Amino acid sequence: MKDLAKIKELCPSAYDFIVQKAGTAAVGKYELENGAYASVQEYTTKARGEAKYEAHKKFIDIQLIVSGRELIAVTPIGKMELCTEYNAEKDVMFFHHNDACTDYLLEAGDFLILYPQDVHMPGVCVNEQSPVRKIVVKVPVAG
Repeated sequence: MKDLAKIKELCPSAYDFIVQKAGTAAVGKYELENGAYASVQEYTTKARGEAKYEAHKKFIDIQLIVSGRELIAVTPIGKMELCTEYNAEKDVMFFHHNDACTDYLLEAGDFLILYPQDVHMPGVCVNEQSPVRKIVVKVPVAG
């Protein structure tokens, strides 16, 4: 895996989970310390037009690719137009598609940390749809 020091700094229990269980944990949700949790996911990437831009208020996302590869588009929340009002229970809001984004290519061992001001569209295929195994850690925003 790539250097995970930033994850360890942000959430030590997420770091421990990733190092110890990234390749073996079953798909599902795992409670971590201090209100954080990890979701192990397996899915097929999708075309950009099928993916959704999202943002969160209560949690920071750590998205780590275990196997496969995908694009994650990211842009500041101020450049986006809200599509679906914030759902506090699910901690998510959705935005209209916008080309004012930066694409990040994530492959096995790569991760991206996304803060509440980062609107992101994960799960986008690189050239063609392909399988991905990913861990998404949700870390509560301090304060």
